[in-house]
Amino acid sequence: MDSNDTLSRIYVKTDNNQIKSLYDLKTAKDTVASGLLTPFKVQSTAYISSDLNDDQMSALRGFLYITTAKQSNDFNFKVYDIDLVQIVRPSLLICDPCTMVFLNTNENMVPVQSSTITTWRQSADSTVKMYKGYPTDEEEVNSSQIFANPIQTITDPPRFIQNVEKFSVSLGAFYFKTTSDFYFAISPFYLNPDLSSTTAYTTTGLITKSVSQTPKKVTIDCLRDTRYNGTMGVNIIGSMPTRDGKVTVRENDGLQSTEINVAPANQIFGWLTYKIGQNLTVSSESSTNGEFFVQYYIIQGDQISSTFAPTNATSPSVETTTKGAGILNLVVSILTLVLGSFV
Repeated sequence: MDSNDTLSRIYVKTDNNQIKSLYDLKTAKDTVASGLLTPFKVQSTAYISSDLNDDQMSALRGFLYITTAKQSNDFNFKVYDIDLVQIVRPSLLICDPCTMVFLNTNENMVPVQSSTITTWRQSADSTVKMYKGYPTDEEEVNSSQIFANPIQTITDPPRFIQNVEKFSVSLGAFYFKTTSDFYFAISPFYLNPDLSSTTAYTTTGLITKSVSQTPKKVTIDCLRDTRYNGTMGVNIIGSMPTRDGKVTVRENDGLQSTEINVAPANQIFGWLTYKIGQNLTVSSESSTNGEFFVQYYIIQGDQISSTFAPTNATSPSVETTTKGAGILNLVVSILTLVLGSFV
């Protein structure tokens, strides 16, 4: 992270005699308890000037975020610096619909530029979509979100899920597009999801691997009540450095398991199985310098009748449904599963 002294020696100057140091811009916050940045509006040609030498300039690790003219004039466009623990609630800003960009330049952590989102509260009539990078004036590519609630499923309309598990992302920039009321806490820390447990019978969360992270397997233990049926599914998106790069998601239940291997692309690929296992594992191969995002969801269904006792039962056939193209291999036991890409 660039020092305050260094940022104080770099200036943005305009033809109409405005001048601000990068330190001024970084500390121009809505309140001391918020990372909401107050924009510096430039209405003429602007320049960067500094008395730092070339070596000092090349060592800088942060970035300037420059909005488009349309975004600059949009009251419902907000930009946050993730340099402290803060509560984000767009309704308090009278921001609906709202676009919120989050910036993290902290490289003094492992993984670098990590942010953790907790205490998610969302009204049932609201929509939230999360994207990597920064927004443009163009509409997002369909099904390019890394997280959404209501969640996009393969077999049903988007499903709102009340409980959202805490999760981390390691990105320099990401943004939300929201409607109606929701809030969450965000912190400049990394939370390791491996060996964590879900906190509700119906829930959703996010497992990620950034470009800088070393590949590893992540296991999520699933809170479940075996008296009820249900579904477990994922939406996968990302990019790999080679064609051999794949993400493997496996639902495990004792000796039985169901898994999918998929090469992530720039639109989500969905998969689900009509069973809630003991745990869910996410791993990858040939993913060094690649990144992926796996939104998982667990939906508890109806109570299983205690009078149901099938006799002479045979294993049901495996049924798959695909939409669009994908590189995948399936290993199934006796479960029915559905998969497909959203195009």
